[in-house]
Amino acid sequence: MYSSLFCRLYNEFGWNEYPRTFAEELLTWLDARHIHIRTALDIGCGTGVLCEALSDHGIETLGIDLSAEMIAIAQERAPLLSYRVADMVTFSTSDRFDLVTCTGDALNHITDAHELRKVVSNVWDALNPGGLFVFDLLNAGEVPDGDPFEADFDGGLTVRFRADHDFDGFTTLRIDGCNNGVHAFSEVIRERLYEVDEICDMLAEAGFKILQCSGSLLEGKQSTTWYIVTRKHNRRMN
Repeated sequence: MYSSLFCRLYNEFGWNEYPRTFAEELLTWLDARHIHIRTALDIGCGTGVLCEALSDHGIETLGIDLSAEMIAIAQERAPLLSYRVADMVTFSTSDRFDLVTCTGDALNHITDAHELRKVVSNVWDALNPGGLFVFDLLNAGEVPDGDPFEADFDGGLTVRFRADHDFDGFTTLRIDGCNNGVHAFSEVIRERLYEVDEICDMLAEAGFKILQCSGSLLEGKQSTTWYIVTRKHNRRMN
């Protein structure tokens, strides 16, 4: 579970820009295909940036996150939006949605493949027939080896980031913060680099049809991320 200070600094790291860009590209993708979304669920919503963007577009949106601190920040940012503290591995809801999103490589944080299958099943259950599941996933073949780097923030805070990639398909991000030379917090974020074929097979087994799997939601862009768009089948595969 993330520390309180880390959660408070999350957007300061610039990580809020990613869901904002994702929202712009997703809305463009939907508009180009004349797909009208009325309700959306964002799992692993963090500080709520994507939820805010979808809501601004007229979509009734619910965000869930395992971190109560993240949810508190999201609710503080947008008091009129709906958020819940919930684990994407175990959550269930009687509500049904036209769209489920999951961004910021949140699914890579699920390092057990069996638990990831539970997430996929939960999403299938939460979608209306024909609903969309749109998410990103780190591209195991493109993730670069990153040298440690530091960033300075207001109030004398210095944050050091270091990413280590294992040979067994895992990556570990270590984040250490010092306030005026005094240690303030440490975070270790462990992620699994799934092969995209494994994920697509998992989705198909759960009853999803793959509509798009590429380096960007829109043409002409490539990144270290897979963007996967799927549609729920009316009949679940067993």
